Amino acid sequence: MKRANLWRFLLILAVVLAACLFLFFPALTGSAKRLVNINLGLDLLGGSQLTLEAQIPEGTSLQEANDILERIVTILNNRVDQYGMTNPVIRRAGTKRIVVELPGTRDISEARQLIGRTALLEFRKVLEAGKKGDILTPTSLNEEVLFDRDGNPYLVEREPMLTGAALSNAQVRTRSTPAAGQGPLFISLEFNTEGARIFRDVINQLKVNDRLAIVLDNTIYSAPSVTENIKQAASTSPTLKEAVIEGRFTAEEARLLAIVLRAGALPVDVEIVQESSIGPTLGEDSIRRGMMSMIIGFILVIIYMFLRYRWLGVVGNAALLLNMILVFGALAAFRATLTLDGFAGIILTIGMSVDGNVIIFERIKEELRAGKGIGPAVKAGFQKSYSAILDSNITTIATALVLLLMGTGPVKGFAITLVIGVAGSMFCAIFFSRFLLDTTGIAERAALALKPEAASA
Repeated sequence: MKRANLWRFLLILAVVLAACLFLFFPALTGSAKRLVNINLGLDLLGGSQLTLEAQIPEGTSLQEANDILERIVTILNNRVDQYGMTNPVIRRAGTKRIVVELPGTRDISEARQLIGRTALLEFRKVLEAGKKGDILTPTSLNEEVLFDRDGNPYLVEREPMLTGAALSNAQVRTRSTPAAGQGPLFISLEFNTEGARIFRDVINQLKVNDRLAIVLDNTIYSAPSVTENIKQAASTSPTLKEAVIEGRFTAEEARLLAIVLRAGALPVDVEIVQESSIGPTLGEDSIRRGMMSMIIGFILVIIYMFLRYRWLGVVGNAALLLNMILVFGALAAFRATLTLDGFAGIILTIGMSVDGNVIIFERIKEELRAGKGIGPAVKAGFQKSYSAILDSNITTIATALVLLLMGTGPVKGFAITLVIGVAGSMFCAIFFSRFLLDTTGIAERAALALKPEAASA
């Protein structure tokens, strides 16, 4: 084998192996439950969709509003990543709204608790505690009444002594004893350096038996009393790094609470203005129709290429098959989400994949008609086709990149598969087809099949 063909073979082998590894080996993509590691979008897999509207204050500049929305998107991405939801799509929709798509999440209430919570954590001094049904009355503007989850009222200072901005971590813990076994769950809070110093100052300001309410989104979760031990710790230590949130938590409630606290509070309140749960039936039907369209298109292209170019068509069809493997392998490698619009991009790619080979084959036929031998005809056919192939594919990729950068969710899904497909078709036409024609007897067979055509021309 010639040195040039050896390098082509090694390059093709490396690319194919990489595509197959990402496509079929779950360890590389963290997806152990699927035969093929392709992430499916909401329209194919089903799941939950929420539309949020940020309560941006009047008079906020456009730049500040954009910054607020970007922060919300970042915080929500952190929440769903920590929760473990697969393939979330969180994107802006207009100047105030954000669309959250959670493929595979059937429980809309679960999504609502995770996404819609502001997670504004505050530590406030308790002035008076009552029981359910008691009426507590503020005596100044710096006082207000808040309730715990059982409906018990608390008169607290309006100004928080410490906020969730001071947190560095939040973890679910449980108190266990040898006699009683596993005890109730609680949330262990860990402060950052500045927060630990402030928390020490807060404890020093309070007296023994004073109560400090831990408030999340204007609901009191616990209101522990200041003890002699913590007062002593605050007076002897430069910082206090930990606190706890106690309450009657289920395991899932505690986990959700810890996640939203770790991810941070949203900069403004958000309101869920629309929510929907998409069942798997629509997704299965979309997958079936998309796969059927792709298979029919694939078969029609294969038939046409064989009837039109015979042995050269076999090379083109092999390149098309390889390109499909590369497309799905790239989707798995980049953990891209395949949507119904992405199917459209793949179907278009099937038709465009043979475009480069068609140009090359026509050039080869012209060289054979001109009386050149098989080797020179193949070499000249590729050399004279490069510029046309590069021009047509690069302009297509450039257009798709514009759609990818400026388009919305569905347009991006189409653009991603189109870019991957066109790039793969260039690789297959320039490297794979040339390798087959140079190292197999297909070129000779094609030349023999084209001799009557060349003679008539």
